[in-house]
Amino acid sequence: MLRRIETYSLRPDAAPAATGLFERALRECGRHIPEVLDGVVGWNDSDAPVHLVWEHAYASPEAYRRYMVHPYHATVLDRYILQDSPECVVAPDVLGAGLVGYHCDEPSYRMEEGVRRIVLLRMDAGAAAADVARVCHALRGVPAGAGSMGTSVVGANTLGPAWFDGVTPITGPPRWTHLWEQGFASAGACDEYRRGPAPLAAVERAGRDGWAAWSDGIVRSVAELRYELGAPRPHRTQPPPA
Repeated sequence: MLRRIETYSLRPDAAPAATGLFERALRECGRHIPEVLDGVVGWNDSDAPVHLVWEHAYASPEAYRRYMVHPYHATVLDRYILQDSPECVVAPDVLGAGLVGYHCDEPSYRMEEGVRRIVLLRMDAGAAAADVARVCHALRGVPAGAGSMGTSVVGANTLGPAWFDGVTPITGPPRWTHLWEQGFASAGACDEYRRGPAPLAAVERAGRDGWAAWSDGIVRSVAELRYELGAPRPHRTQPPPA
């Protein structure tokens, strides 16, 4: 399977009615394009410069390619996404996470409700594969020592280089090399993990320096997204500064 996550910041001058139509178009994508699986839209409440997060998946690369050329994509989604469209409501991606995703054998990420937290990680490009694998293995094992976390999936970001900002394709390695996708039953459960005694929670509270020390310098940079699955639009309309 292909697990795919898109993030969007909204333009300051975007009309609420237009952004509402865009949100609805994302939420209804799976009704019109059957290849789109597990589609959920959430409003980011972390400090990352992102408003909307659209998480979804595809059964295969072939299904993904069919989605990309589907008329709904070209006639509905693109009108709000492409920078040269008069109906565009999204701002250029400054987080470097406009599109991230990974390959997985089964939908272990799947949640019907709750709070999703995605930790974006940039690993040292010069690190040995075995050392990167060691870090990923440790992250996958976190739920065993953090009872409030119900889902923990880690994957290499294989979709980042495929993204474009609406005008120019992005080439080269993605800014974020890996994703740590977490799931919690509620915002309270997520906060319980963040404040709790789990070793990785303490690492995260220490920020970039904590990650660097814990991973022996392999994790070079981190950012997080957090949103309630399917929650209604919040009052905040502008992202925090990058």
